[in-house]
Amino acid sequence: MLMKVPKQTHPEEYIVKQWLSLALISTAVLSASVHAAGDPVAGKEKATACMTCHGNESFGGIFYTLQLAGRDADKLTVKTNKYKSGKILHPMMNLAVAFFSEKEIEDISAYYQSLGKPAFVPPFLQIKGDDDVDGPGQVAYAK
Repeated sequence: MLMKVPKQTHPEEYIVKQWLSLALISTAVLSASVHAAGDPVAGKEKATACMTCHGNESFGGIFYTLQLAGRDADKLTVKTNKYKSGKILHPMMNLAVAFFSEKEIEDISAYYQSLGKPAFVPPFLQIKGDDDVDGPGQVAYAK
């Protein structure tokens, strides 16, 4: 498929402009996706205080209905930031996340997403989530 070159410019200029536009768009998209993603390895190190309640790869947490394994990292980041800012009031969570930076919250969220499904899902109880519960007894996990 041949591209029609506008008459007001030289063909070489048009091609260079197209390549520059493509490079600029690609750079913007890649930098946005890199910034949004946390580091699961760093998140595992920072999530030690979270694991008691929210579990890890082999432990469901003391409140196994609050497991975070497999949850979407973006949703976890948004909700955790709501706890940090006080938009959601929960004394334990507000205190627990008060001193985490934005990057640390992204890393911890990426760690929990990287775990896949929770260590233990009781058949008769529902794991609590934000808006990502599909129905009674069903949990939507990151894909």
